[in-house]
Amino acid sequence: MGSPPWAADPAPASRLPATNLLTIEYPGYIRDTSDSLDRALVSLSPVAGPRVDAASSAYALAHLTSLLERGGRVVECRLPSGSGVPDAMDLYKHPILGDVTPSDHVVVRVHRQVWKRMVNGQEERRKHYRIEVLGASSTCIRFRRMADYAFRPEMPAHASEHPTMKLHKILEEMDVAAMHAHRFMPEQEDYYDGQGAQRRSNLAMIPPPFFNRQELPFYYGYRQNPTSSLQTVTFASTSKRSRRTARKGDADLLDAGNDHAEVTRYLNRARWRNMAPVAVKFTEDGPVPTEPDAMLAQMALSERQLAYLERLKKHLSERPVWSRLSLLNQFSVADARALVQTKELFALVAYTFADGPWRDALVRFGYDPRQDMASRFFQRIHLRGKAPRAPTTRGAFKAEYGQASASGKAAPAVGDAQARPATHLFDGQHSTFSTSTFQLCDITAPVLLPLIHAEGPSDLRSAPDITTGWYSMSAWEAIRSSVSKSFHALLSEAGPHKTSEEAIESSEGSGAGDSSEEDE
Repeated sequence: MGSPPWAADPAPASRLPATNLLTIEYPGYIRDTSDSLDRALVSLSPVAGPRVDAASSAYALAHLTSLLERGGRVVECRLPSGSGVPDAMDLYKHPILGDVTPSDHVVVRVHRQVWKRMVNGQEERRKHYRIEVLGASSTCIRFRRMADYAFRPEMPAHASEHPTMKLHKILEEMDVAAMHAHRFMPEQEDYYDGQGAQRRSNLAMIPPPFFNRQELPFYYGYRQNPTSSLQTVTFASTSKRSRRTARKGDADLLDAGNDHAEVTRYLNRARWRNMAPVAVKFTEDGPVPTEPDAMLAQMALSERQLAYLERLKKHLSERPVWSRLSLLNQFSVADARALVQTKELFALVAYTFADGPWRDALVRFGYDPRQDMASRFFQRIHLRGKAPRAPTTRGAFKAEYGQASASGKAAPAVGDAQARPATHLFDGQHSTFSTSTFQLCDITAPVLLPLIHAEGPSDLRSAPDITTGWYSMSAWEAIRSSVSKSFHALLSEAGPHKTSEEAIESSEGSGAGDSSEEDE
């Protein structure tokens, strides 16, 4: 296969001149005459106002040269009127702003010649073009901003001089006597001419320096977080907050019933996700989580955190389901505070339920309380009631972590090395103000134990229920009612009782029923 016919005819090569040029993208028409070019250069002159006559093309070129030497970035263009004659009324025609930008263009000149000849009595034209390279342009002045509105005063009837122009001249010359003597003409509502068809303005005030100049969008230099990138994830793996912040282009995929839909959003690759324990719904079928999230398992832990992790695993091996409070109470005050600050340790050893009788409880990986009837002792019971706040405490944090010294940093941290109080236990005799949620295995009141350990066919179910768990409705209501009466009796008296039976009997005698319900 031979070479193409044009391969032997290379393109002509020429050397680029070393001349450095300045190019201007002029926002108007320029004819191929010297007068038109001169008027275009005059419009780039910085001279304005009453000194319009001083503007010239030479002065404009000198101004542009000085502007480039100073590193200026803005050039004003005052387009002349249609007639080309300077008019004082064009004073409020604001200039168009241009930007001085770097450029790497090549400036060429196009020569056109038209050959004419007569052939058989007909005129034949032939055009010939020739391109001449003048040099490279390193700087370009371009006018791409939106032009401002123009205001041209109209001479009022029976007036020798426009009042707006007169006031402008007085202020420009700083004539104090003329300022005192100036009077505004009375406002007239003659907005139409004599024929009543043409509108006119009788504004006698100086217009603002700018009406509505729309600049180019400001470049803030915004850069996306280098560790964030667009990633496509499934709808089921995103939280409610993530779904609200999803991109608008994927809003049609945000269907609550379609967990397999995909959304595209920015994700921070350097952030450890899923730091909270995996939440499982009670009604979900399938196996429970057996290990932590793969990404979370790669997190580097300190020696102290590894020690906490081993202690958490030990407690979960002894008891598969813990409430967060009961698990924290197995540590000292200082250790519990450290665990709260590193909550990802809980996600490394347990998962949790989002609803049902074991809601918010920490469950050991691989253990499913829905398959083991013995897990009924780990069910939670929540009592609603406003506990009286002790006047010497500052809230739940102090009740949880012990008293703090008020003497500043110099005072020792009293109680940090001590064990936390067993606030997760309910014995029916001592009031507990810091919590109103208990697990059945943590209720030690003798009067309540027979109800909790009941095993009759009318007390238990063959399959757990989302409300009552492994207990029947009647058995669960009996447990909850008894615990609630004892609990609220302790809150009302705010002191230890002799026996749980007396607390229940006093509640029944006073008619103080359980006004609280299980928080589903």
